[in-house]
Amino acid sequence: MENKTNPLLIQKGDASRIPLFLLHDAGGTVSNYYKLENVGRRIYTIHNPWSKSQTRWNGGSMKLVTEYIKLIQSVVPSGDILVGGWSLGGQLGIDIGRVLALNPKSRLRVIGVVMIDTVYPYWGPPDVIHAEFPADIVLKNCPPDMRAEMIRCMKWSKEDSDAWVSKNWKTEDLDGVEGTVPSPAVLLLANKYVPIASPKTNSKCMVDYLRHARAGWDLFPHQFIAAVWEIPAHHFGLFEKDM
Repeated sequence: MENKTNPLLIQKGDASRIPLFLLHDAGGTVSNYYKLENVGRRIYTIHNPWSKSQTRWNGGSMKLVTEYIKLIQSVVPSGDILVGGWSLGGQLGIDIGRVLALNPKSRLRVIGVVMIDTVYPYWGPPDVIHAEFPADIVLKNCPPDMRAEMIRCMKWSKEDSDAWVSKNWKTEDLDGVEGTVPSPAVLLLANKYVPIASPKTNSKCMVDYLRHARAGWDLFPHQFIAAVWEIPAHHFGLFEKDM
């Protein structure tokens, strides 16, 4: 289920509580968030407005961050907010909070980031061989046109994430956005590995490469994760009740 409205209010909740903005995954979609039970606060989703484009957006992940800050301000112009999302959504939420913190004129403040199995997007040295992408799990029941859109969007998002890691690698000379400590975060961490086609090999799905190390966040230069809650599911099964 997708909607052209951006941001889209999917849970009304208690208007007196801090609203939560859930950002899209690498495929650009927000459909999994409709499966969430009522959390008692307003929840808005933001999908990738360029997901149907045949040409890649310019500006990398910061292009998305800048645009999404504008979208958030269109419905909540001031006050405290929570941001985050599944997979790539949590990574984007980190930078939304950092960009707002660096803007002295901003009337918005991210007080927390919700990372739903957001993986630090370092996939290992060039010689690492990952298991084949589990398309049948990730894209099951997707119409052919949407399947093509999601694969294209995932490819572009991976390229953006590779650049993001190079800017945020553990180093002493980070500055600007990369040098800013993110807002406190909670990491909802999948504690199972994605099923692979050839289980006899030692290869893992890319998203599981650093699962043993808090999904790789030990490599991040800032210690900002306040709590880790494990979920008995794999990365692509987090929203399924039978996982």
